[in-house]
Amino acid sequence: MTYIIDSTLREGMQSAHGRFTLDQSVEIARLLASSGADAIECGHPAVSSDELLRVAAVVEAAGDVPVLAHARARRDDIETVAKTGAAWVGIFLGINEVSRRSRLPGRQLPDLYAMVEESVTHARRLGLRVRFTVEDSSRTDGAELAEAYRIATAAGAERICFADTLGVMEPEDIRERISRLRESCPGTDIEVHLHDDRGLALANSLAAVDAGAAWVSTSVNGLGERAGITDYVSLAVNLDYRGTRPLVNGGLLAELSRRVGAYSRSMPDHRRPVVGRDVFHHVAKLHVAAVEREPSAYEWVKPADVGREGSTARPTLSARPTDWVVDPQVISATELRYHRKGPGDRFVLVDNRFVPGAEQYCIARRVPLLDDYGTGHVDTHVHHCDSLFIFLGEEEGYRGLSVEVTLGDETFPVQSPASVFIPAGVPHGYRVVGGAGTYLNHVLAGDYNSSLLDPIGSN
Repeated sequence: MTYIIDSTLREGMQSAHGRFTLDQSVEIARLLASSGADAIECGHPAVSSDELLRVAAVVEAAGDVPVLAHARARRDDIETVAKTGAAWVGIFLGINEVSRRSRLPGRQLPDLYAMVEESVTHARRLGLRVRFTVEDSSRTDGAELAEAYRIATAAGAERICFADTLGVMEPEDIRERISRLRESCPGTDIEVHLHDDRGLALANSLAAVDAGAAWVSTSVNGLGERAGITDYVSLAVNLDYRGTRPLVNGGLLAELSRRVGAYSRSMPDHRRPVVGRDVFHHVAKLHVAAVEREPSAYEWVKPADVGREGSTARPTLSARPTDWVVDPQVISATELRYHRKGPGDRFVLVDNRFVPGAEQYCIARRVPLLDDYGTGHVDTHVHHCDSLFIFLGEEEGYRGLSVEVTLGDETFPVQSPASVFIPAGVPHGYRVVGGAGTYLNHVLAGDYNSSLLDPIGSN
């Protein structure tokens, strides 16, 4: 049996844009647990008090799914992990020459081996289960690597992790290294943590499984440092395809990917296996005819099994420039979720209805001068993509329109002229409080309602 430990909530926080709030982390943890992750790796709680609280919240949200938190081979790091309630600590230490030069100048191997033994022993005394990782394992001498793992397991580590920190290995190399580790550490579960710098993380993960690795570290959408690591969804679906690890609630995978993409402002590209926009979209005439008779002709998994729908629709953006010119229509905001009829007329300037394939939404609302603007016509909502508010008053220099804007937990006054950038995943809303002018809303999605992230469990 192969097990997956997903590290979106740790490795993903180290990506260029991954900064999950406590609430977002809890939501992701619940989706991971529901979609069958065997363990969840979250954070490095010694970094800050906020990080400690985030990890503790994930521990509670994960329920029966065990949570592992990171720690250097230091007593204070390990003790902080214990405070979160996490069942597991992931202790890591680099022992090769590069690691010694960059992080532990002056340290020699005997001293580092002592750190391994002392840190694992201390964690076990605190009641923590231990996974021990030699950082940059792939560039560490095989004998030194085996000795570090031998010391760790003798001190009580239940699992060892081989890390291809730079993503430089190839499948055959991985098979050989994992096979050697199995021989030198018999009876100990081996985990692999494989980066994707060369685009080989998934292939290397499958090779590691074939060589006897019991655990694979993943993240949703492959999120992580640089090029990221093995993609959770791709690995889970591949293992199911192989018949070695069945999917659990596979229909959740697309939504999990979408939310992680939104909260990290790093949506998967259109050709990302399983979750990409185009991977179940057939347009070649012969392919369309074939899949309409027999979907398996060009689909390796059933789209519905992974939360997707197949499509045979042709790309819709017209090649004629005259079709890109829009005659705006006045349409009530009641067509949108979380919206009611608001002050003045709402002109739809563009969306996929007016320019099929535009993949953008923009409206302008003409706000008249009123004695009472009411309590507002927009409830707080969230998009999976970036969006923009623009406020232009009728007075000289676009002054004269007063509004209140909500971003996250904060509500504040805004005077025109003003624009407000709204990152993907951030709850937001607005209401007019005075004056007259024009409000524009631009969203990087062609179907407004489909871009909304509804609360988990809502219809």
